[in-house]
Amino acid sequence: MQSIQTPPPTPGASSLRRLRLANPHQRGIILDHTRDYRALTNWCRSALPSHGARLAKIARVLVENSHQHSRSGLPGGTTRVVLDQKRSLLPHLFVTDQGPLDASTIDYPHLNPRDPRSGLAIVDKLSVYWDFSWTWDGHRIKHTTLQVVFDLTAGR
Repeated sequence: MQSIQTPPPTPGASSLRRLRLANPHQRGIILDHTRDYRALTNWCRSALPSHGARLAKIARVLVENSHQHSRSGLPGGTTRVVLDQKRSLLPHLFVTDQGPLDASTIDYPHLNPRDPRSGLAIVDKLSVYWDFSWTWDGHRIKHTTLQVVFDLTAGR
């Protein structure tokens, strides 16, 4: 998931910036710290028209979690969203935040089986697979990425 170029934000512009990715099967955006998700929903519906509602629901849950639990929700923070459609029936969504708010803890995404309405419970229900990874800068988690796989053959 390497980006070629990200245009600089323009004052007063939308909270969404499109990424120019080298891989023709990928499309991506960067969202700022604001919590206006209309642009994200529109992007999801255009990126995966026949399954845009499911993609939008999962993307919104993950971006909301990013804003709530990571430095991405702080002023100047960003969240990166990439859809990889190399496997046309099993597209992969990657949502990357800027790491946990508290740099002194190892905080990672986990499913709470006692809370079926939590964000990850929704993701778990609407996808066939999800996982996470993080980058470490030697002192703290720098970025956390959640990967979600959709099965477009299922009638979820």
